Amino acid sequence: MTSSIKVVARVMITPGREEAFEKHAAELSIATRAEEGCLSYHLHRNLNQTGVYVFVEEWASRQIWERHMSGEAIRVFNAHLPPGTIAHIEIHPLEQIA
Repeated sequence: MTSSIKVVARVMITPGREEAFEKHAAELSIATRAEEGCLSYHLHRNLNQTGVYVFVEEWASRQIWERHMSGEAIRVFNAHLPPGTIAHIEIHPLEQIA
């Protein structure tokens, strides 16, 4: 039996490149929400730390999320995002236990 997973991705942007990131991340969000198996996909800006963003996602299964990670929306995002925009990223696939 497959179960849904949540994913939290924390992204730190190189100073001065926030506008470019937000533009391309908004496009990524719209494209991703249309993907089969995407239950929710939202981007948040940290109010206390400039240049820190968090994606909060829910997927029907880990397999579907993994397919997204190598899919068209991510490829387009990576191709259009100016090099050096992302300073650091942490991706955390999560399984609910309680």
